[in-house]
Amino acid sequence: MFETLDKLFLAGLGAMTMTRERAEAIFEEYVQKGKAKREEKSGFVKEILELAAKSRADLEKIISEQLHKVLTQMPLATKEDLKRLEEKIDQLLKK
Repeated sequence: MFETLDKLFLAGLGAMTMTRERAEAIFEEYVQKGKAKREEKSGFVKEILELAAKSRADLEKIISEQLHKVLTQMPLATKEDLKRLEEKIDQLLKK
């Protein structure tokens, strides 16, 4: 229905921060330009908000995966490493 519009929205980061008010304002602009009919408003707003939510989720997933990838490549101590060191220190203190 609004395939061209969703491509435009997803192309920019504007979709990431889309609010209902902003989607409604954009729709009103399209109505004024004759690119949409008023009776399509609820479908348009719903679709745009769903696309924005999906974009946010996709971006969060990508960031999480990249962060995990970077962190696993760095020589950082893990929780297991710290626990093992704590146990070793406890053993040495007991002696």
